[in-house]
Amino acid sequence: MNLMALSGILLGITGGLFGLVYGRKKAAQNRGLDERYEEITKKALANGWKVTLVAIYVFWFLLVFGVQVSVAQVLGLLLVVHMIGWAGFRFYYQIKY
Repeated sequence: MNLMALSGILLGITGGLFGLVYGRKKAAQNRGLDERYEEITKKALANGWKVTLVAIYVFWFLLVFGVQVSVAQVLGLLLVVHMIGWAGFRFYYQIKY
């Protein structure tokens, strides 16, 4: 078992949860968790999943054309694509609304 990889995953989860809890606490103190925030979050997440769906179709086409990619690589790339899509649409909707 690779202990460095396991510790990196655990530290990433811990850091992400800490950032989520701390960020929501600070936003609530500054009255940042209102209807606008909820609407932006809902739309950004929905569009992030649409981007992820397109990426899944791209990976299916690559599979049909014979490109060999491991499961870990595909899942990692899908996670990155989803997070970038979600963050990108979040910034877009914050500027739009």
